[in-house]
Amino acid sequence: MDRLDALKVFCAVVDAGGFSRAAGKLAISTSSVTNQVLALEAHFNIKLLHRTTRRMSLTDEGRQCYDMAVALLGDMDELETSMLDSNQHPRGSLRVDMPNIISRLFVAPALPAFLAAYPDIRLRMTAGDRMIDMVEDGVDVLIRIGELQSSNLVAKTVLKTRYICCAAPAYLAAHGQPETPEQLSNFICLNFLYPKSRKVRQWMFEKDGQQFPMTPRGVLEMDHVESLVEAAKAGCGIVQHLSLSVEEPIRTGALVPILTQWSAPGPDVSVVYHQRHHRAAKVKVFVDFIEQLFKP
Repeated sequence: MDRLDALKVFCAVVDAGGFSRAAGKLAISTSSVTNQVLALEAHFNIKLLHRTTRRMSLTDEGRQCYDMAVALLGDMDELETSMLDSNQHPRGSLRVDMPNIISRLFVAPALPAFLAAYPDIRLRMTAGDRMIDMVEDGVDVLIRIGELQSSNLVAKTVLKTRYICCAAPAYLAAHGQPETPEQLSNFICLNFLYPKSRKVRQWMFEKDGQQFPMTPRGVLEMDHVESLVEAAKAGCGIVQHLSLSVEEPIRTGALVPILTQWSAPGPDVSVVYHQRHHRAAKVKVFVDFIEQLFKP
């Protein structure tokens, strides 16, 4: 038994959540995966996994073995990378997933420069707002808005957002504008509806370092951010959303920011990748590209 290979297989089983899934990711038979894990258990003379017909879970020793194996394999990857040409040419397939709005407004327009600089990288990109498992879906890099779950992933904050209230110039000319958030009840407000829960998102404000939420009465509720912004641009009423969603129409004058002294910080935008891949050339250059993309 090659202990390093066996540890790689064991980690793949834990990451994938099962033997057959790990076999599919590793392109080997399920019996080979099973034999490698059994051999590892025999070598250590401990049980690493609790296995039933329905589920699999780590033993206490298995959790310790997994955590140490991840660190060991990461060190081995780094050693291997450092022993190779440090300026290795970025190449290969790179699987990336990101929210729709990030893809359309920021990444897609900048892709020609990236693809011209790295012609040997083949990008496979998906845009959506569903939660995915990086291992299960074979994703190399994620871009996410909001709080991230603690894991064995590396996350770099690339943009700090704010909640911005704004409306079309024509609407403000016809109706005026509120001087305080409390006065929003006298205006037409456009609310965002969470797609899954169907609940209205609260509007966030900040004063004297204290944040306070409120939900103004709205005449329109919509679960699609860009459509809601378009409705505001058309003069439907006042909208509040993240700065990254309204930055472009504010810059062109299609929307005018209001209540700016009450603007509250929003969720961060982060680029996320697996700890084991942080030295891979194709991952490194794409992460650098995203970081540069969001620099002021």
